Amino acid sequence: MQGSRSGRRGVDLDDPSSYRELDPAGMVGFATDLPAQIEEASEIGRRFEVPAAFGDPSNIMLAGMGGSAVAGDFLMRLCEERLAVPFVVSRSYEIPAFVGPETLFIASSHSGDTEETLTAVRGALRREARILCITTGGKLSAFARRHRKDGVALLEIPQTDPPMPPRAALGYSLIPLVRALESLGLYPSAGRHISEAVRLVAKLRDGVHPKVETRRNRAKRLALALFGKAPWIHGTVGIMGAAAYRWRTQFDENSKTLACSSECPELNHNEVVGWELAERLPARIEVVMLLRPGDHWRNRARVDIVRKKLVGPKARVHVIEAQGRSALAQLLWTVYLGDWTSLYLAFLNGVDPASIDSIDTLKRSLARLKRPRE
Repeated sequence: MQGSRSGRRGVDLDDPSSYRELDPAGMVGFATDLPAQIEEASEIGRRFEVPAAFGDPSNIMLAGMGGSAVAGDFLMRLCEERLAVPFVVSRSYEIPAFVGPETLFIASSHSGDTEETLTAVRGALRREARILCITTGGKLSAFARRHRKDGVALLEIPQTDPPMPPRAALGYSLIPLVRALESLGLYPSAGRHISEAVRLVAKLRDGVHPKVETRRNRAKRLALALFGKAPWIHGTVGIMGAAAYRWRTQFDENSKTLACSSECPELNHNEVVGWELAERLPARIEVVMLLRPGDHWRNRARVDIVRKKLVGPKARVHVIEAQGRSALAQLLWTVYLGDWTSLYLAFLNGVDPASIDSIDTLKRSLARLKRPRE
């Protein structure tokens, strides 16, 4: 299949008309516009006035789910080497016991109606945390406006028409928060890093757009290699580990393809043993390894050993080296390549990358439930 450009339903990746009907929501358009989205999001964040009371927190926590939480993962990993206080991401109704008046609590929900995040932010209000809500509207926006007198701040991001899925709004959910931390003195040089990211992402887009034929299109070639296989994404610890998780969830949601992700060096202490019997698995696995300049030299050595001696003999391995100087540029470049790959894999699979029928079914089922008596 590597040498072919075709998938199910007569899809030919070099003939966009063959898969245009599979994209009624315009996911290709959203992906194409990411560089402009990042620039707009940067300006939104630059104009946002962060309350002075939010400065010098003892800890930072971002509560979110799905694409909004992934932006939190990115922010947390980007801040690891520059923050002197802990930063955690919570994907839950409950909040940790440490959340209190010295906590900068970020509630992130693209729609504003994510029930886990709404429950969490109410708990943070009771704990008198310093609360920043980032959303397009919904109940979270109403919450922030209602509690403005309590010091709750609202950072509004645009909602497109038609609505943009949260996973396609990464620029909006991440970049204004980078700018907000910059204004608090917690993310120096953010503007320069954002500018580099825009340049690199735009250059990558010009090389992986549907108009670029497969032989010169890295994302199309990778999607063809993964077609009919089980993608397994390895990322070196830090921003590439966060990128690996994003690749996994994009394959899950966009491509409707079950995928796995893990981090090095942790995977060297458990997962590598599981590969000993990998040939017994019913599905052929394709491994994508995400690396970055500046990875710890021992991790680079671990990746090389895993690729050559432990995983390589069991599965084909694709190595992706992040481009860029700043961590932010490296992260967004790597994520963007994964986004395009997941879209092309969706078209090869003959599915609409925007549809999330299983999630919608789950939400409808939950909506019918009544709280049990305690």
